[in-house]
Amino acid sequence: MRRSALCLCAAVVLFALCVPSAAVDLEEAGIQVRVLHDPLLSDGRLTLAVAVSGYCRLAVGDGWMVRAELGSLLDLFLPWIGISTSHVVGDRWMVEAQLAAQSDLRDSIYLTLSAGGRVLIAGSATSRLMLASFPLSLVGLWHFSPNDFALDVLVALNAALDFAWAASEHVILGQSFGLSVAGLGGLSSEMAFPLGEELGLILDSRTRVGVRP
Repeated sequence: MRRSALCLCAAVVLFALCVPSAAVDLEEAGIQVRVLHDPLLSDGRLTLAVAVSGYCRLAVGDGWMVRAELGSLLDLFLPWIGISTSHVVGDRWMVEAQLAAQSDLRDSIYLTLSAGGRVLIAGSATSRLMLASFPLSLVGLWHFSPNDFALDVLVALNAALDFAWAASEHVILGQSFGLSVAGLGGLSSEMAFPLGEELGLILDSRTRVGVRP
């Protein structure tokens, strides 16, 4: 398990080094509401969960952007903190890495380090439409015990369509719709949106309101 812990620590350090030392400017700060569903049906019905978080976006150096987020589910205190760094490549592409930690503050902490990118589909002076995907993830689960740490590399099929609109000089409205394919073993018959072959579809909606200086 020590090797797994060292691998995750190395990944975190590399993630931090991705952000160059440079001037930092606040681009946007606001609130995000996320609606997601349980991949499995509960008594034959679809169940939803709502999470609320605060976020901020920072411009760091030339072509770099950092986003920090802190939030929790509304009906269950399960806080998480996330940070992502992205870099513009060309006129329409961005590469991005995301690091997130979620914990019940008692027994365990769940860590994910994901890599992927975004592409600008359409844009204007006041709006933009982007498509994002993060297919590769490094996942760690720690039960607050030195000998109880698991680390896995996951490859997933996912995509998200993100729309942002500048409603005024200082107010930005955003909406994102995401989907991912998950494998849940022999539970395919209980999936909310089965795809066959023990695979199911997971949907995700994120609505945000931000303010920029």
